[in-house]
Amino acid sequence: MSDSQDRTPDHGQLTLVWFRDDLRSTDHEALTAARADGQVIGIWIREQRDSDGLGPRPLGAAARWWAHESLRALASELDELGIPLLFASGPAADIIPQAAADLSVDAVRWSRRYAPASRDLDAKIKTLLTDDGVPAHSHPGALLVEPWTVSPQGGDFYKVFTPYFTAVRDRSVGDVLSAPAKQSPLPEDRLAAMNGHDWAKDLDGLGLRDGSHPLNGSRTDSGGTGTDPSGPGPDGTTSATVPQWWKSTVAQHWSPGCREAQRHLTGLRESIDGYGDSHDVPGDPDSTSALSPRLRFGELSPRQALAAALDLPDVSDDDRYAWIRQLYWREFSWHLAYHLPHVESEPMRPEFARFPYEDDPEALEHWQNGTTGIPLVDAGMAQLWQTGWMHNRVRMATASFLTKNLLIGWWHGEQWFWDTLVDADEANNPVSWQWVAGCGADAAPYFRIFNPERQRERFDPHGEYVSRWLGQGPGGLTRAERTGGDCEPIVDLKASRQAALAAYDRMKAESD
Repeated sequence: MSDSQDRTPDHGQLTLVWFRDDLRSTDHEALTAARADGQVIGIWIREQRDSDGLGPRPLGAAARWWAHESLRALASELDELGIPLLFASGPAADIIPQAAADLSVDAVRWSRRYAPASRDLDAKIKTLLTDDGVPAHSHPGALLVEPWTVSPQGGDFYKVFTPYFTAVRDRSVGDVLSAPAKQSPLPEDRLAAMNGHDWAKDLDGLGLRDGSHPLNGSRTDSGGTGTDPSGPGPDGTTSATVPQWWKSTVAQHWSPGCREAQRHLTGLRESIDGYGDSHDVPGDPDSTSALSPRLRFGELSPRQALAAALDLPDVSDDDRYAWIRQLYWREFSWHLAYHLPHVESEPMRPEFARFPYEDDPEALEHWQNGTTGIPLVDAGMAQLWQTGWMHNRVRMATASFLTKNLLIGWWHGEQWFWDTLVDADEANNPVSWQWVAGCGADAAPYFRIFNPERQRERFDPHGEYVSRWLGQGPGGLTRAERTGGDCEPIVDLKASRQAALAAYDRMKAESD
């Protein structure tokens, strides 16, 4: 097919497509609708929360690196479709209306966001655009099920996963959309209008790869500002003088981008085959699909992931649906986040606001460094440090150890994961931490405390996982030092379990 045949006729409208956590061109409803109307200019903003606290939670350190690399891949893919991708940094409520005016666009489209602070910001921006005479349209695409379309009989929203899953698992989610056809070159006046605006930056100018070393200190607040001891600059970017820890760690383990995500999806069979038995085995490299960062940044849509799983031949239904169930756990987390505006900072079970957590900075630092003396915990924290990712079974064990054996507040661990996980998002990260801590929705009874030694014996009986990662955490100890017994456990597991149960009893007594 010739280049001219590969294009579709372009109509008169010019649409600004605001990319957020949807860094792909395939199965992108906002982009597809915009191309159906005519030509497209894309924009991505490194956002700041405004003075009213509206907007997304600022990206953590590892996620900033991923976003930079994924945006570079997206820009290349869109360029092949004839679509320019612009960048900006700052409050989106200022930038989007100004960009729409400067570019003389006829409409703005975006994929929906579901965290309340982002949803309220989007409503504000839609009003600003409408007042300026620019239609604004939001589209689905980040979830399989829109949160407001499902609720229990006689209730406001689901707080337990199993009935939620029963209610949504058989719903039709529609067909995967192809990438739009290549558009004709923008007219010269349109191209000229893209240049020279105060809000515009190039990708490197966003500062996403600057200042991303969590160990240099952290600032934790309800806005989840992440870590940057030097403080953000006037436009929200960080200082390039802060060590870039990801260069020798996380960047060695991942290749972000929509094309790589598609390639990764083709290997899904290896992960789903046997998933029902292997998904809890952290030493098995095929025990999970590791698609979580792809879904977090929207390099893949959940609809693409679901369709790929359903289309796989020669895998058992038990394995297939065990994996699909995990997709719906992600949906459930967003269902909760949609309805709970402060899930990142307030316990879902209000009585846990009185839980007698300990203030122990030294123990917290041992946990962060992977120097607790508990092999599975330290190996998990090392995997996190080296790769920006941790196996889910180990995430639960390390989180339980922090909140129940060390009695340190769950929000400290949540913030650390926010800064060091490439797949941390505003729903899964806090919802999962609250689940383990016992203060969240669908939480297991508090007395079910993960014993990390028993978890290691059960799920890493031959030591493949611990042997692979032990000693490689940010604490800097060598493997020989770690395995030679030079680092005693910082807490007795049995005694600390009893202390946690006693603390829980005190909280209940105060609540009665």
